Amino acid sequence: MKNIFIEGIQGSGKSTLVNNISKFDTSLQICREGDYSPIDLAWCALMNKQEYDVVLEKYKSIQDEIIKNTVVEQEQYVVTYTKIITDIPEFHKDMENYEVYNGRKTWSELKEIILTRFMNFTEAGYLFECSLFQNIMEDLILFHMLGDEEIVEFYEKLFELVDKQKFMLLYLQNDNLEENIEIIKKERSDDAGNELWYEMMLEYMASSPYGKKYGFSTFQDLVNHLKHRQELELYIIKKVIGENAIVLPAKEYDMEQIESLIYEATTSAKEKGMDEIGASEENNWVIRRIKSEEFYLLDDFLYEAIYIPDGVEAPPREIINAPELQVYVKDFGAGECDICFVAEVEEKIVGAVWVRIMDDYGHVEDFVPSFAISLYKEYRGLGIGTSMMKRMLLELKKRGYNKTSLAVQKANYAVKMYKKVGFEVVDENEEEYIMICRL
Repeated sequence: MKNIFIEGIQGSGKSTLVNNISKFDTSLQICREGDYSPIDLAWCALMNKQEYDVVLEKYKSIQDEIIKNTVVEQEQYVVTYTKIITDIPEFHKDMENYEVYNGRKTWSELKEIILTRFMNFTEAGYLFECSLFQNIMEDLILFHMLGDEEIVEFYEKLFELVDKQKFMLLYLQNDNLEENIEIIKKERSDDAGNELWYEMMLEYMASSPYGKKYGFSTFQDLVNHLKHRQELELYIIKKVIGENAIVLPAKEYDMEQIESLIYEATTSAKEKGMDEIGASEENNWVIRRIKSEEFYLLDDFLYEAIYIPDGVEAPPREIINAPELQVYVKDFGAGECDICFVAEVEEKIVGAVWVRIMDDYGHVEDFVPSFAISLYKEYRGLGIGTSMMKRMLLELKKRGYNKTSLAVQKANYAVKMYKKVGFEVVDENEEEYIMICRL
């Protein structure tokens, strides 16, 4: 498992991407701004015990809510106070004073807080929004007025503390800043048309030490600031983070491509069914969703899926036109549970795994999807089939299915692979096993 960081300037679609990824992989622990995070403290109050006790005493009427939204870290208390709904007017304003950003800490104090939290974080399986760049970068530029070289140097130190094997950054690059900000101004307005987000951002920037020094007050000032920040972040990605980062076009990315990238990056070799040594360079592959214009390939893979015992002549290709076989591929894509992933090696599709609700040889119950999987012969035995199956099982689980089934010839070498990924025999006849996998 890896920790996935989502970054980009304001309005680039970070929250939407986090939501989409969280639907794809429900096992990830999500940390949005305002949530408790083991590394970031945006929109959270950080207090010592004395300060915390004062707050509890002052706001006795919501004491239980404060305690419920508190995480104790050794001698410090982190309160996710923006999650507390109250009509006490001064509460949120008071709690802001305990935040670490917006110049409330000296640069030395802030640096120690950030580096210590990254150094102490050793877990995996998190999905972080704005925890690496946005809040830190805004503070370093606007409130501590660090130069670009100083900021790059800081990120070099920070990234030294990161476990690279558990780290993945998805950065949303925005090449149309002016147009994008104009859109956000309208989208984030109230019912009366007041541009709340824009006014807040402009005030935030203009009132900062950096904004005051350079007299920031206009739309173009905001655009220029965000352009500078994005350029600096992209430079840090190139110089410091390197191959651990993927830069995507803001709001125009291919979610299916991202799912494949995350699956490949976050699934270990052992989980993919490969040997402990892992795949050799010549055995690299990518598992991705099939495209509609590739559905025709399922005819080929259906034929390849037919088990042919040693010494037996292969049947003519026309055999796939038999009704009992056409049920696997006819009008594929029309059904709600018509799902298919393909395996690519050097941009060549070499295998496919697909499921659909059908009355096939492996049918066990209504509404239980049946499996089909196939690989070209020269790509068998490399772990690709296991990788495809695990990807499909993850997808079915994500969609809420609790089991899936298949039928397999008893003499088929694939029986071992099916058992390895969790299938078990529930019925059999003279020639076949009926197997199910409980998700």
